[in-house]
Amino acid sequence: MRTRFVWPLPAIVGLALWALPALGQERMLTLEGALDLARERGAGVALAQGRVEEARARQGQAARRFQENPALEVNGGYRRAEEDHLDFEAALSQDLYTGRTREARLAGTRAAFERAEAELEDARRLLLREVWTTFARAAVAGDRVTLVARSRQAADELLAASERRYEAGEATALELNRARTAAATARAEQSGAEAERDAALAELKALLGLAAGEAVTVRKMELRPPLELDVLLAGLDRRPDLRALAAELREAEAEVLLGRSLARPGLGVRGGLAREEGAEIITAGVVVTLPVHNRGQETVAVGEARAAALRQALETARAAAAAEVRGQHSALSRRLAAVRELEQTALPALDDNESLALKSFDAGEIDLGELLLIRREILETRLAHLERLLEAALTRFELEAAAGALP
Repeated sequence: MRTRFVWPLPAIVGLALWALPALGQERMLTLEGALDLARERGAGVALAQGRVEEARARQGQAARRFQENPALEVNGGYRRAEEDHLDFEAALSQDLYTGRTREARLAGTRAAFERAEAELEDARRLLLREVWTTFARAAVAGDRVTLVARSRQAADELLAASERRYEAGEATALELNRARTAAATARAEQSGAEAERDAALAELKALLGLAAGEAVTVRKMELRPPLELDVLLAGLDRRPDLRALAAELREAEAEVLLGRSLARPGLGVRGGLAREEGAEIITAGVVVTLPVHNRGQETVAVGEARAAALRQALETARAAAAAEVRGQHSALSRRLAAVRELEQTALPALDDNESLALKSFDAGEIDLGELLLIRREILETRLAHLERLLEAALTRFELEAAAGALP
């Protein structure tokens, strides 16, 4: 008697879900989806995140009332007299955290925490810019593959027609060889375009932390106009690297305040218990640290030198960022004008030109060389349009990254 095994329904569903990737299901990525994945997975920003936690821990330590551990001193001795005595003294002292020193250290740790947060945001900004740029290259590479695939199909059809005409004695060997060369060139261009697309997709998957074997396609982007120049320049202060420099400057200024606070006497408290000749003595007092040798000179000098360098660096960085935004905005305007010129003037006539050229070739009005030349011009014009689109997209990304306006 044979036993028939029936798979339970949950197992069947689970197996089907597991097998979906193997069935060739692709992940369709939009630009917004790619940016969301980059924010969630945070590839390349783990170190910056760790520095934020480190700065937070230092800030908590600076807020404590006591920075130094109490010190315990114990002394003892044996006194020989008419009556022998064992004398001892125990004292506990604690340095106090004065107001000026505490404020300076708190200001410094707050600035360090703000700098770490700004550096984290800058790491994310750079990651988003790289994802954005790679996504644009992958999208345009996909359009290029579609375009050259159509060109290859047309070249293959022309080669087949040329072979039939040659066999019928209506075409020369030279024409057949030119058709073969055109078809081989189209196949090579398609292979090159597919290689560029695959490389861009592989780089994008690596940035997003996707599996190397996962099939991914990207959706075509819409090229939006940029924000007004005045709006971009007004928002430069939110650029993370400039905020990090400003926070580092505040950190150096707090270091100067800390050094100046060291020029004042330090205070502490002391309490003790002693036994002398059998009598117990309780003592209490104040400990004053005299700023004789160390008056914070080095701390002040280092802080002032660091603050001066950071002020100059911040001013230079702001000027460079403003110049970069102006330059990228001007370049984007010109690149968008180039795209519009091709879309409004050149592209609308290309389909008609290809159809008219093929009809003229069939009617014997133009030869094979002229047909190939017209098709090459049409392909180069379409490829040039894709290149102008990519340049405009990359320039817009660079502009928004330079202005700190990435979404």
